[in-house]
Amino acid sequence: MKTKILTEFGLYDEAFKVSQNLLANSEITEEQKLKIHVERALIYEINDDYKSCLSELKKAEALFIKHPEFKVKNYSNFLIRKSSYYRVNGYSEKAYDLALQAKKYAESVSDKVNMPVVELILGLGNRKANPESELRHYNRSLYLYKQLNHYEAIISMYSNLSYFYLLRGEYKMANTYIDSAITISSKSNVLNYKADVFQTKSDILEKQNKADSALYYYKIASELYRQYNGEQRDLKIKELEIEYNFDKEKSEKRLLKKDIRITRILNIALFVLIMILSFFAWQITKDKRKIEIQRQKIAENNITLKTNVEEKQFLVEELNHRVKNNLAVILSLIDFQKDQAGNKNYKSIFDDLHQRIKTITIAHEFYSYSVNHSDNDLIEASDYISKIIESHQNSALRAFQYINDIESIYFNVDKILSLGLLVNELVTNSLKHAQSGDAQLIIYINLRKTNNEVELNYSDNGTVFCFENNNNSLGLLIIEGMVKQLKGNYTREKANYKIIFPNVRT
Repeated sequence: MKTKILTEFGLYDEAFKVSQNLLANSEITEEQKLKIHVERALIYEINDDYKSCLSELKKAEALFIKHPEFKVKNYSNFLIRKSSYYRVNGYSEKAYDLALQAKKYAESVSDKVNMPVVELILGLGNRKANPESELRHYNRSLYLYKQLNHYEAIISMYSNLSYFYLLRGEYKMANTYIDSAITISSKSNVLNYKADVFQTKSDILEKQNKADSALYYYKIASELYRQYNGEQRDLKIKELEIEYNFDKEKSEKRLLKKDIRITRILNIALFVLIMILSFFAWQITKDKRKIEIQRQKIAENNITLKTNVEEKQFLVEELNHRVKNNLAVILSLIDFQKDQAGNKNYKSIFDDLHQRIKTITIAHEFYSYSVNHSDNDLIEASDYISKIIESHQNSALRAFQYINDIESIYFNVDKILSLGLLVNELVTNSLKHAQSGDAQLIIYINLRKTNNEVELNYSDNGTVFCFENNNNSLGLLIIEGMVKQLKGNYTREKANYKIIFPNVRT
């Protein structure tokens, strides 16, 4: 899925890199390999590497021969990719024949997802030979995409139909279809699709000698193209930055563990040496010079060990400092990006992201690694949650009161971070959606231990519950994900949550 998304956003280098990593993973299934080869064929085709594209298609075809049971879910898409390969390489008859095979197979297995793509390819195959057939396939593809509510594809098909009439000088019909595309373009967040629509509108008006109107739509298209290119650049920069920081931190931790392991080995070696010296001390009492040399060696080893420990402690402190700085840089980048965003919804999204990372930053302030680090080091829940609430009070535009009814409970860093992210999302939901009338918003948090379980009760004084019941909401996904991370379960009545999870230090 990540490979497909990166490809759709035009980040082909990153998509190819992800596919390489997947193919190198011995745990992926044969069917997953099949899907990866088909997706890589698309990447190669887009980048005009047709030899590699054909190689990937042959690998996929070999898997179909080996596993014919994979065809039901994947064969239509494979035939589409193969038809596209032959079409762009000038083998129009072969491409058209494969498209017909794809249609026949998709109909036999009721493949509604790939059927509109097949109709589009058939339309492209009739572009020069049979315009009436081309138009019929386009309309069929548009109809099928509408049934799937695939807005980006609907917009693209409206544009294709408009371009069809534009080439034939039928400007009225061309305007009708492109205006339909413009009407639903607001439902799409893919900027390049929207830009193509306004560019086509500008071309139609230019053909009608309406220069002012054509220039108006051209400016809109240019701005959308600019935003799209900026989004692609920003996505690539962010991914490269995150990947760089992750690899850097991973490398530093690996070196640190290696140094600690070497230090432990030296300590063991020193202990063994001391035991041996003690056992044979009576044999070398006559040789004072030799004993003095041995004592000097031991003293030098002790100094070396002390120096090593100090160096490791410095590295650990540097690691903590860099993690803290990296988190601060990420928060600053989010704030900067939020200031650049003109859309209020985008600003709200950046605020939510800022608060989530701030929650992680607070956890890092409570818990820092050291040379004497123990996995059982614990964090007190009340102080951590209070810091999260205080962060919301300092940054939220809406004032609220917080009632703390939290017992003194300690958790390890993994569990306290999951609990903190869960509380952060609950507070964010209250600030966004709780309607308390003229009264000030009041948030109540109760956390207590019961035998081997911990119970968290969260509520606010909102009189009207208008939180979106959207199972795909990021807030809900994070809440459910953190509850699952805590190995617990929850019940919800409007904005009132009751979460129970085991109190086991793992």
